[in-house]
Amino acid sequence: MKNVIELHNLSKVYKEVTTVDLETITVREGEIYGFLGPNGAGKTTTMKMILSLVTPTSGKILVNGRDTKKDKTYLDQIGSMIEEPSYYPNLTGYENLLVFQKMLGFDEEAIWPTLELVGLSEEKNRKKLVKNYSLGMKQRLALAFALVKKPKILLLDEPTNGLDPAGIHEIRELIVKLAKEEGLTVFISSHILPEIEHIADRVGIINRGRLVYEGEIEAIKSNTWIEIGGDFSHQNIVQSLVEFDLVEVLGVSASHVKLSNMENSQLADLVSYLTGNGYRIFRVVRESETLEDIFLSLTKEA
Repeated sequence: MKNVIELHNLSKVYKEVTTVDLETITVREGEIYGFLGPNGAGKTTTMKMILSLVTPTSGKILVNGRDTKKDKTYLDQIGSMIEEPSYYPNLTGYENLLVFQKMLGFDEEAIWPTLELVGLSEEKNRKKLVKNYSLGMKQRLALAFALVKKPKILLLDEPTNGLDPAGIHEIRELIVKLAKEEGLTVFISSHILPEIEHIADRVGIINRGRLVYEGEIEAIKSNTWIEIGGDFSHQNIVQSLVEFDLVEVLGVSASHVKLSNMENSQLADLVSYLTGNGYRIFRVVRESETLEDIFLSLTKEA
């Protein structure tokens, strides 16, 4: 799959403090890449460097193979939502996008379909001035600014800020549609980890400016295991599990056993075996690793 965005040895130093120090990140065509990290980790600075809003201290950024230092035409292919745009509060959403159109020269006929796409084309909103928009409506308008010129790449920094759960769901579905049906490449940061886990193909986690994890979402979801709760204090549960065979023990205590994943039929046989040997079982559950588990373990303060 073609790499659309490539970051190589990218760094940014402010007043002798290194805020970004990324060896390599690649974003593939048509994928949703979740870019995660605590506040101050360097996410927004990295996005601004991709957009040439901030000059890197060192390193190289390639967009569709073009060096962003040498060729700024790549910006025509990118729509971004990094910070809230400067709106004209006494104009409607349509009129704001029309001003934007006069500046950039994209097709004026794209404005209404874009407003419809982000949920701002209803009759009740058509004449509403932006100064009367809710925070959620402003987020939708910011997304419209990113989409109206029909880009191939979207850079979205916290696109669901200010939205209620229904609004978050709508934006999530829209992002997935843009990537999977329209073929857009999406580079998105968010602090709502379950949302990223639902939509991203891959994630990169940065902490203190450095990439500490990168992986496929499906690989995270496939990391599963079995946990059995019971009274294991009076017998040798490890010996019993060894006698049962075909079980890998990952952890054990007087009330808890953690085992490698197994098929349902094998698990049922194991529980029957344990109860038949006098163990009192009160809990059996199949657990899966989550993006939040990885995030918290990698970004917790020492």
